[in-house]
Amino acid sequence: MNGQGVLDLITFMAILAFFAYISRELEIRRVAGEIELYLTLFKAARDKALSSTIRSFEELSAREGGRVDVSRIENRVKALIEALVITPTSLDPFGLVRKMRFFLRTADLSLRREVKRLVPHVAESEAETLASMVEASRALNYIYKVVNHSYALAKKFKSYWLLLQLNALLPFIAEEVRAFENAVDALVKHVPIGDSAGPLTVGTLIREIGARDSGIDVEDTSVYVGRLRDRQLVLVKARGPGSTTGRLDEALRKVLAIWGGSASLVITVDALVKLEGEKSGEVVEGYGVAIGGTGVEKYGVEEVLT
Repeated sequence: MNGQGVLDLITFMAILAFFAYISRELEIRRVAGEIELYLTLFKAARDKALSSTIRSFEELSAREGGRVDVSRIENRVKALIEALVITPTSLDPFGLVRKMRFFLRTADLSLRREVKRLVPHVAESEAETLASMVEASRALNYIYKVVNHSYALAKKFKSYWLLLQLNALLPFIAEEVRAFENAVDALVKHVPIGDSAGPLTVGTLIREIGARDSGIDVEDTSVYVGRLRDRQLVLVKARGPGSTTGRLDEALRKVLAIWGGSASLVITVDALVKLEGEKSGEVVEGYGVAIGGTGVEKYGVEEVLT
């Protein structure tokens, strides 16, 4: 190979390396652009939810009469949205659910107190709605911050693979963001959140059989007793009309303490196992406890039953 051939080979290799580098840089810019677009949408959803929450606080505060301290409400709501529930350590799993239950209920109680402090004279159901709006806004804020954190790290280390992994997850994260965004709109309009399959089924059954209140006292939970086809039914649901899901595990514990000897079957109703593409409204039987959420209530029910 003469000198001209060597020069041509070096030139070819340099051009090949240059285009490989440019191709990678263009791909990184494309992926980064898609992530930034998602981040813009997530930030807009977070800001919209925050504005709706603050506006709801201001409207209820104005309805009570007197001067509305707008800056105080805005600052306090923003602080509430930044608050976090830190999960307990799982190094020793013994008692983990008990600790989670304590932290979650402490956070819930603290949030309700803060809402009552900002709007002291609102009805209990309205206070629950405001608290749920804060929680939905908090979730949107957390999602935005985590995605932005992951994106910033990927850019900092110039990692194409981190960007690619984050970009692959974003469509699924966007579904969660849409769900929380719709939840805030639903709370503002006072319409049911989610599938409502459980409360709707139990509520309809209560009306059809003319069930009466059992008198069992459980926070945010109603327990009814009635008869259907010569069977005694004990029906448990969230009390409403607020947005809390009740204390179903505590209610079941009290129910079984009274009727445990004669109880033959416990049925839970939820849309938990509904998968994408399946027909809506189809009834499927299963074995186990169909309760969504953090898993604390589900664990409590399983402990009582097993």
